[in-house]
Amino acid sequence: MGVERGLAGLRRILEGVDFPADKDRIVAAALDAGGDEEVLSALRAMPSADFYESEEVLRAVPLPETEPGSHTESARAQERPQR
Repeated sequence: MGVERGLAGLRRILEGVDFPADKDRIVAAALDAGGDEEVLSALRAMPSADFYESEEVLRAVPLPETEPGSHTESARAQERPQR
């Protein structure tokens, strides 16, 4: 099973981070956890700062709640244009 993407994946990564943590430590934790390129890019784009809790990190990186294409079939059907 791969690492979850988007905010769910970042939340899982942050569970293993001891806070306070700086940007470099958070990026290193994401690399160690096998974070995908989307999460890593978002973390690298954060300002260099000390973060005191995971919620601060989550607010600092704009990521989708779930992976694109991970909707259920019924949700995808509702998104399709009606003919």
